[in-house]
Amino acid sequence: MKKGWFFSYQTSIEKEVAEILHEIIPSAERVRFATTGSDAVAYALRLARAFTGRNKALGIKGGYHGVHENMMPGKGTIFSTSPDLIPFNDISAVEEKLKTKEYACFILEPILANCGCTPPKDEYLRRIRKICSDTGTILIFDEIVNGFRIDIGGAQKFYNVTPDISTFSKAIAGGLPLSVICGKKEIMENFTPMGSVFFANTFNGSPLALSAAKTVIEKLRDGSLYKKNNEIGESFRKFLQKQIKRLEITAAVQGVGSMSTLAFGCKSFEKGIVFEKYDTKTYNLFIEKMAHKNVLFPPLPTETIFLSPVHEDVMDEIKKAIKESLEELKKNFIV
Repeated sequence: MKKGWFFSYQTSIEKEVAEILHEIIPSAERVRFATTGSDAVAYALRLARAFTGRNKALGIKGGYHGVHENMMPGKGTIFSTSPDLIPFNDISAVEEKLKTKEYACFILEPILANCGCTPPKDEYLRRIRKICSDTGTILIFDEIVNGFRIDIGGAQKFYNVTPDISTFSKAIAGGLPLSVICGKKEIMENFTPMGSVFFANTFNGSPLALSAAKTVIEKLRDGSLYKKNNEIGESFRKFLQKQIKRLEITAAVQGVGSMSTLAFGCKSFEKGIVFEKYDTKTYNLFIEKMAHKNVLFPPLPTETIFLSPVHEDVMDEIKKAIKESLEELKKNFIV
């Protein structure tokens, strides 16, 4: 704070953090900084369209990529440039769409996080990487949620699949407003001032947020926190599954690392929860009971539960609340 938190010019901390990200993120040949996840995705789509000369984008049904015009359909928005949507984990759908060579990009979360936590099937990411390369389609990994939560280098490092462009935000700066667009040199250099794709924002690359990001990366870099996170997440999912089995409740528990989903009314989902008849009413009753026991769950069953070492000290309290809430639902013949 004493060094200042806003300047109209670039600062040395931008170079420092960009060099660090270049080292740890597989796709980060070049790095640019923005402010929010929505900003980052908007820049990435603009860049892909300019680089390929194509206008259409392909996305995942149930995926979430921010609130800007291209990604958030609804009243008052323009739909002409919104992505075509296909199911997650469906290779044939990717092949069918991209073989036309009409699409500038295929954008997806490598782990679907806003449609129930849905991991990629074996070889899914590797195969879509090849299809995109064969069809001249820019592969964009939206790592706004995945990145720095699943691995220091993002889900792309975790699964060893490198996209053409990546976007990061949220955990990267410990909650301060910062986002990152990174990718291949020949693509990224189309941004201004070297290229003609407009890139600017008053608060892009905030020195305060970048300083926080540098500290976050230093704390995460040795990997010990991820090992602990994975153990916490796996233990949490096993506990939920044990309670569900004990009470004979129909519910799905799935996830990866510290990310998990609890969905009533279905036993699993591999294409995203929107393709299942999940029970929103029961979920709402469950989280209401949990809230009365001082534990807050995500407000929607489509959202992901995020755990971290800060939960270790209260995990017994959380598990007790879950056990009692599920028993109350069962006792009242709700599940």
